[in-house]
Amino acid sequence: MRSRLVAIAATAAMALVSSATALAQDATPASPAGESLFADLGLPEITVTASDEGLQVEPSEVEAGRYLVTIVNDSASEEPVFAGFVQLPEGRTTEDLSYADEMAAGEATPSMDMGPTPEQLEEVMWLFETYIAGGPSTINEVSDRAVINLPAGEYGIWDEDPFSVNPAPALTVTGEADAEIAGPEPEAAVTIVETGEGGAGYQFEVRGEFMAGPQIVEVLNASDQPHFVEASQYPEEVTIDQVLATFMFDPSAGATPSPDMLDFEQFTFAGWASAQSIGTTQWVVMDFAPGQTLIACWIPDPMAGGTPHALEGMLQLFEVSEG
Repeated sequence: MRSRLVAIAATAAMALVSSATALAQDATPASPAGESLFADLGLPEITVTASDEGLQVEPSEVEAGRYLVTIVNDSASEEPVFAGFVQLPEGRTTEDLSYADEMAAGEATPSMDMGPTPEQLEEVMWLFETYIAGGPSTINEVSDRAVINLPAGEYGIWDEDPFSVNPAPALTVTGEADAEIAGPEPEAAVTIVETGEGGAGYQFEVRGEFMAGPQIVEVLNASDQPHFVEASQYPEEVTIDQVLATFMFDPSAGATPSPDMLDFEQFTFAGWASAQSIGTTQWVVMDFAPGQTLIACWIPDPMAGGTPHALEGMLQLFEVSEG
């Protein structure tokens, strides 16, 4: 899995691909923690189910508004699954969020180990312009629920990878295009604000203090490109230099690993906030242990030759209090 991240990063044009596949992590069952933290809101709900045939969404038509979205993994795979809500602009369909047809026609491989071609990357650049609401994942026990805002439009639900071979199901959101989104807003313990500009650099601003245990985290994109938030922890104190060296090390190059290299299998996920577009807000649950937490976004910056946002400043360490 990690070779995929390395291959795409080596092309300097990684296209909205989750770096979750870079960390060895089994999928975990749904947790009551996320449910209990959002339970009293009374929000309408959407359920996305992952099966061996792909993703299904229920209901498939809703009114514009704020929703509690749950993802359930009923597939045989132990890999994490994701449910990101992408608004489809005119001329785009759910097929633009999946390589399923190309796979069936023998025009794509399941692994895409060599990374996407420049032509394929050009095909997904529209994702930097459209509305992306975020969504849940099964990356750990508390990330399977998220609160997102859905304005009117046609949507596809993707698994955070525009080169996935799984079909993306469709969701119709009815209502006035510019209507204000209403509904109870979760009370967050911490707010992560995504800031910065393409070509200049990005960062995370954390408002509040991470505490040990499950907590609602509000994620606001106040920058000019989409971002996701991957929160992970390591059992020992680490430095940004160690993390960068570990993520960028390519074993296929024949180089000798540094003794300071980190072990991917010792990373654990504290939480995940799926890719979201400019100006959006979503709420997720993250579960921290005391100590350091690493916050990262690996989406490429097309204004910086495809350099991942993590290498432009969105790879930061924060402390988690005992709580």
